[in-house]
Amino acid sequence: MLYRAIPSLVAIAFALAGFAFDRKTEFPDWDERTVIRMVTDSAWAKVKTVKIEWLKKEDRLPISYKDVPGADKGKPIPDSYGSPVGGVGSKPRAAQLPDRAEVIVRWASALPVRQAKALFRQREQKASAEKRNEWIGVPGADYVVEVYGVPALVAHQGTGTVESLVRQGAWLQTRSGRKIAASRVESEVNGLELTVLVHFAKTNPLQVSDGDVEFFADFQLFQVREKFKLSSMVYLNHLEL
Repeated sequence: MLYRAIPSLVAIAFALAGFAFDRKTEFPDWDERTVIRMVTDSAWAKVKTVKIEWLKKEDRLPISYKDVPGADKGKPIPDSYGSPVGGVGSKPRAAQLPDRAEVIVRWASALPVRQAKALFRQREQKASAEKRNEWIGVPGADYVVEVYGVPALVAHQGTGTVESLVRQGAWLQTRSGRKIAASRVESEVNGLELTVLVHFAKTNPLQVSDGDVEFFADFQLFQVREKFKLSSMVYLNHLEL
C-alpha cells in the first residue's frame, strides 16, 4: 500500500527553514511544525532540487513529439500545463515543460516518518488514537525510500514505465561501498505530482557502523542522489530506516 503524502510539503519545508526538530517532545505530542519538519527536513527527509532534461541520453537530441507528455494516445497532460507541442512533428515548447523540480527524498519506512504522517492524518480527519496507530502500522520487510513531488509529466508513458526504469537504476550504498539494489518500485499520480516508493530488501540490514548511506535513483529524465548520516537516524535507541 502506498504511503500517504502530505500536500504542499516542499513549500512548507522552505517556510520552516531554520526551525529545529525538538527531540525532547515525545510522540504523539508533536506540534504541527514538528510533524511537518519530520517529513520534510530531518535526519530522514531532505528537499532536493533536480534538473529535468527532456532529451534522449544516447544522442542528446530533442525528444520527438511522440516522446512528449500528452502527445501520444495515452492520458493527456493537465490543462494547466498547456499543450507541450505546437503541432504534429513540431518541436516542444520548452516553456511548457518543467526544467527542474523540488522533490523530497525521505525514508517512508522509518518509524518517526510513519508516526508524523499518521499524526497529521489523525488531526486532519479528527480520527481516534486507535486509527492513528493502525495507520502507523508495523515495520515492513523492506526499507522504503520515497521520492515525493516528481512532476506527473514524467509518467507520460505510464507509471509502469517509471517503475521499471527506477527499479533498474536505484540503489543504496554505504560509505564502505556496499550496495543494495532496489527490489521493487511503486508509484502513484496525485494531481500534478508523482510519488515514487523504492523498496530495498533488509536481507543484510544497515548498521550505524556503516556511517553514511547514499540513495540513488535514475529516472532517465533526471537523477536523484542524497546522502543520509546513519548515526543521526537513531530513534528510541534503534536505527530507524
